[in-house]
Amino acid sequence: MNVTTYFNLVRWKNLLLIVFVFFVLRFAFFNALQIETKLSIIQFFTLLFSVLAISAAGNIINDIFDIKTDLINKPKKVIVSQKIALETAKQWYKITNTIGIALGIGLSINMNKPTYSFIFIGIALLLYFYSKNLKKTPLTGNFVVSLLIAFSVLILPIFDIDLMGENKNQILATQIIWTLSFFAFSLNLIREIIKDVEDVNGDFYLKMRTLPIILGNSRTLKLTFVLSLIPIGLLLYIIFSYSAIYKITVLYLLLGTLLPMFYLGVKLNSAKKKSDFHKISYSLKIIMFLGINALLIFSITL
Repeated sequence: MNVTTYFNLVRWKNLLLIVFVFFVLRFAFFNALQIETKLSIIQFFTLLFSVLAISAAGNIINDIFDIKTDLINKPKKVIVSQKIALETAKQWYKITNTIGIALGIGLSINMNKPTYSFIFIGIALLLYFYSKNLKKTPLTGNFVVSLLIAFSVLILPIFDIDLMGENKNQILATQIIWTLSFFAFSLNLIREIIKDVEDVNGDFYLKMRTLPIILGNSRTLKLTFVLSLIPIGLLLYIIFSYSAIYKITVLYLLLGTLLPMFYLGVKLNSAKKKSDFHKISYSLKIIMFLGINALLIFSITL
């Protein structure tokens, strides 16, 4: 298997978003608020590579279990069984997952916090069971994978700073981090449901029990529209609460995330074709990146 195929298999663009989150938090956000960090540079990169490896393995196992549905839903993008053999994909999953877990356990022991090892083992197990079973169940799979996305924002602060700190900057950092993780959770929950709508034909053929199959596309889209009001409400609260203090960041949130969310709400009500749902899903990924980028804007303009 060549390098290009492997990077496509692990969805390298999604992994770059994790790298972006880690670097913005550590080298911009924490520095701007003058928050003391616990991890050395080596420990920081060990944590990053562990999260990347476990996430990459999760993407591989997802493709392994999704071969039949992907052959129906997106036959031109199938990698496992088309570009590489199934057994090869399984070997790469085992190797990548083992590296990620081993790095996480090694870091936990090095920090004298061996119980943190269960974080990495738990994430790897959740990703496996999500791909095997949970994604076939209505809303449960969507909820679990969205929690894992939110946790990718939280994991560095958990290891690197004191989230229970009581000085002004630490309290502000904790509030912002929790807000960002909730924003990531809500956007990804919407995106996962939209992806289920997009893939409804293949899922129905294989007798999966996703939300669109149970409720129908129309009702599912109405539910998704209601869910979209959650991040919109969160953004409106931030804009009205902090417009006088963090003017540039609030302006960025208004133009870069709130307006696109309003536009997305309109699109949700008019989407009919598979291509429409694909565009909405891709737009949500961009909005998520723009939302995370608000941390960088905040750090630069503080």
